[in-house]
Amino acid sequence: MKILHTSDWHLGRLFHQQSLLEQQQTLLQQLVDVIDEHAVDAVIIAGDIYDRSVPPSAAVKAFSDFVDQVAVQRQRPIVAISGNHDGAERLGFATNLLKQAKLHLITDLPECTEPVVLRDSETEVNVWCVPFHDPLQVNHWLNSECKDFNTAHQLIVDRINAERNGARRNIIVSHCYLDGASESESERPLSIGGADRVDWQMFADFDYAALGHLHQPQYKGLEHIRYSGSLMKYSFSEANQRKSVTLLDIDNTGLKHITQIALKPDQDMRVIKGQLTELIEQAKNDPHCSDFIQAILTDKQAILHPMAKLRAYYPNLMQLRKEQLEQNNAAPGAHAQEHLKKADSELIQDFFSEVHGEPLTDDQKTAIAQVIQRIEQEESES
Repeated sequence: MKILHTSDWHLGRLFHQQSLLEQQQTLLQQLVDVIDEHAVDAVIIAGDIYDRSVPPSAAVKAFSDFVDQVAVQRQRPIVAISGNHDGAERLGFATNLLKQAKLHLITDLPECTEPVVLRDSETEVNVWCVPFHDPLQVNHWLNSECKDFNTAHQLIVDRINAERNGARRNIIVSHCYLDGASESESERPLSIGGADRVDWQMFADFDYAALGHLHQPQYKGLEHIRYSGSLMKYSFSEANQRKSVTLLDIDNTGLKHITQIALKPDQDMRVIKGQLTELIEQAKNDPHCSDFIQAILTDKQAILHPMAKLRAYYPNLMQLRKEQLEQNNAAPGAHAQEHLKKADSELIQDFFSEVHGEPLTDDQKTAIAQVIQRIEQEESES
C-alpha cells in the first residue's frame, strides 16, 4: 500500500499582504499528479489545511477541488486532522457524511481511539489520528491534571496503545512540536516557555508517525517519525529548504520504504545579497525574476529609493535589508554610540551625493557636523 503524507498547506495565507493561493493551487495540482504517477492508495494530511480558523472562501474552494479530484473522482481515501491554525469545529462539520465520500476529517479528541482503517487487497493499516489539542482540552476529556503538551500527548498515546491491534500495521498522525526538531519563522508558537515540546520516543512503536506543524521536512529520533514539511515556503527563513511530500510503501510486514518527492512552485522564495548595482545587473539575466525576493544590500553609502529601483527588475521584491545599518544597530557596549554618530554624518553625506550627484564640500561637512553636535548637546540637556 502506498500512502502520501503531507501537511501544513495553510491555504489562504498572505505573505507580506500578498495572497499565495494561486501558488498553493498549483502545488495541490502537483499532489494530484504525484497520486496518479505513483499509484497512491491514500493521502494523510497532518493538520493546518487552512491558515486561519475562518478561511477565505477561495481557500475553502481550493480544498474542496482537491477532495473532489482525489476522494470522489479517483476514490482515494483522504485522512486529515485539524492543526493549530484550523478551526476544528468548522473543519469537522458533517464529518460522518463526508466519510461516505472517503474523506475522514478528525477534529475531536475522542475520535483518537477509533482508527481509520485503510485496506487494499493485501494490507490493512490502522491510522490513529490526534488532532491538535492543548493540555486543557485533554484534561477536560480525560479528567486529568496535566500541565504541558508532552504529558497530555502521552496520555492520548497511552489510550491509543490500549486499543491497538497488533495484527495490523499502525500509523499515528499528530500535529505537534517534537523536542529538538528544526523550526522556521513562519510557524505560530503553540505556547510560551517550551511547554509545547513533545518527546519523540512515544511514537517509536508505531510503524510510522505522520507529523505536522513544523515546516521543514525532517525526521527526529528515528527515520519513521517524520514531518513532511509545509506545502510551500512561508518565510525567508525557509529559502534554502526543499519542500516535498513523503511517500510511504507499507505492507502487512511493516514499513518497506520512505521516499521524499520534491514540490516545485512556479514562484520560489529567495534571498539575494550584494550591492544594488550588482543586484540590478544580475536581475537583467535572471530567468526567475518573478520569485518572491528578500534583498540584502551590502552598499556602505546611503541610496535613494533602493526598493523602487530594485523592484523595477524584481516585481515581487517583498523585503529589503541593509547590512550596514543592521551591523551598526547590533554594535555592542560603548562602541554602539560611536557607530550611530558615524552613521548620522555618513548618511547625510551619502544622501546628498545621491540627490545632487556630487559630494559635500568641506564647508558643508563642517556645517553638518556642527548641527549634529548642537542637536546632541540639546538632547543631553533636555
